Amino acid sequence: MFGTIRYEQAVYGSFPFWNRGYAVLARSEGCLPEWLEAMRNACQGFGERPSGVESFRSHFATPVGRAQWMIVQADSLGCDDQGRPGATAFHAVFVTSWTYRRASADPLAFVPAFRADWTLDDQERPLPQGALKVVASREDPAAALDPRVEPIVSALVRGRRAIVQSPTPADALIRSVWRRLSGRTRRKTSVATWAFGDANRFDLLATPRIGGLTLDGSELVLPLDSPQPRP
Repeated sequence: MFGTIRYEQAVYGSFPFWNRGYAVLARSEGCLPEWLEAMRNACQGFGERPSGVESFRSHFATPVGRAQWMIVQADSLGCDDQGRPGATAFHAVFVTSWTYRRASADPLAFVPAFRADWTLDDQERPLPQGALKVVASREDPAAALDPRVEPIVSALVRGRRAIVQSPTPADALIRSVWRRLSGRTRRKTSVATWAFGDANRFDLLATPRIGGLTLDGSELVLPLDSPQPRP
């Protein structure tokens, strides 16, 4: 157990109850403008949901400058106020790099902090500063045996990006990877358990489609049809 930590928070997205498109729904008073701008950029870089992908919930974590980390839950909401599919809510928590270290640099340990039940009543209402008793996330025994774990760990330790094709959010796989990384590697590794684009250049990215990404050949690529890495 890592004790209780405090965080600022904000919500960004497109919602079925308003006509503002993608915008900040609410935030805590301690959120700095540069954090909100970083959040907008990261969420816009999340990518467009491809056809065939229905409802989902995934998470990503990335540094904000040199002193903060942002951990985000992405939730599909179905249609926006115009009935167009693809509306997504992004709930972000912001912590200092030291606080992230206290949480063992485990982004999935922050999952209990997230909400998904946003309504019109939340619009521009200040969110509280959050407090969370962080505990280590549990490993799925089946994921621990996944043959992709060790190649991913090896790549991240050597500073190589890893791209994993997955039909669903890969939270269980990433928990197993995280358990095998040193604290030093965790603290410098950005990750998305599922995202649809590569604009954010996560060090570890799970995605339903690899073919649409622009890669430079230096990445470890694990396609859906084989647990073996692509050279």
